[in-house]
Amino acid sequence: MLLNKYLRSLPGFEYLSDEDTDHIAAAMQVDDYPDGHVFVYQDKLAKDLYLLLEGKVTVCRYGKTGKYYCLKSLQPGEFFGLLSLSEGRPSEASCMAVGPVRVAHLPFSAYTLLYQPDSEIGCRFQFVIASQLARDLRDRHRALRNLLRQIYAGGDKD
Repeated sequence: MLLNKYLRSLPGFEYLSDEDTDHIAAAMQVDDYPDGHVFVYQDKLAKDLYLLLEGKVTVCRYGKTGKYYCLKSLQPGEFFGLLSLSEGRPSEASCMAVGPVRVAHLPFSAYTLLYQPDSEIGCRFQFVIASQLARDLRDRHRALRNLLRQIYAGGDKD
């Protein structure tokens, strides 16, 4: 798989030039990981920006009672580790491979270079990141609505 061609197929990359996409692809490393590999640990800083290429990754967290909740299953073409990297704060959830996966990752040092002032490539790449964050927010909103629906549907039966 040619990573630069794959990147061009993703939402937001249409705003980057072929040269910009080639630079980002060159900065990323593609690796295969086994089932159960943890990319991002809850309550730890993410080290890289990850892009799922093949397979499935789940986003899960331990609640205050110790119960393990799966919040989302990621599909190929989704970035993860974003909020922790962008905010410089520990992750709210863990991201773990379900079965074997292929993932591209952009090291933190390269990620921060894309946020330098007056960086044209950085400005366009931030649009890609904003697009992923918007999809994440939409998914979180759906999950919250479903949870509220369950709560209120359960409350009506009492």
